[in-house]
Amino acid sequence: MPHSPTKLETFASREDLYDAAASILVGALTTAVASHGRVGFAATGGTTPAPVYDRMATMTAPWDKITVTLTDERFVPAIDPSSNEGLVRRHLLVGEAAKASFAPLFFDGVSHEDSARRAEAGVNAAAPFGVVLLGVGPDGHFASLFPGNPVLTQGLDLASDRSVLAVPPSDPAPDIPRLSLTLAALTRTDLIVLLVTGAAKKALLEGDVDPALPVAAILNQDRAKVRILWAE
Repeated sequence: MPHSPTKLETFASREDLYDAAASILVGALTTAVASHGRVGFAATGGTTPAPVYDRMATMTAPWDKITVTLTDERFVPAIDPSSNEGLVRRHLLVGEAAKASFAPLFFDGVSHEDSARRAEAGVNAAAPFGVVLLGVGPDGHFASLFPGNPVLTQGLDLASDRSVLAVPPSDPAPDIPRLSLTLAALTRTDLIVLLVTGAAKKALLEGDVDPALPVAAILNQDRAKVRILWAE
């Protein structure tokens, strides 16, 4: 049966959005640890979630039973300013949340493909995820699964046995090699939260989403509940 469109939960300001997201994420992780004993948190990169991570790091949760990993990563070391691992280490894995474990996607000194394959053990061990946090690009991409990319079909295959893929550069995106969790891996959770800001992304996600966009695969799967949190 067709899915009814996922409604956007709208917030009056970005501060309110960040407060709500942090509470929802920590609540989901705490509940999941109570059920499973140990869980993962698949964290997204980019600029939008940093204030959410700052808030989460001050909040009480069973951090010592949580393994943080990434939804995707640029194929760069953690010291690179564009590294998502670096962002998460600076903003989330501090304070209370420093007790959490971390499962990287990038491995130094190995090939792009070998880094993806090596990352799978840590990602698989982190699952099930208590919650997955994703952003959405204006082109409808999530994680590093981009429209037109050679690995997109494999990345969106819910039956795939891969949890991490080496994403090659392609036109128009991404501009450098990336690593991405697959949809099969990202749906090993009860809850996926999409954190979005701005009018363009609201228009993209409101009502019936274009099925050609990668993000439609998130909205149309029935393994995990999806909440879309939005502010201007």
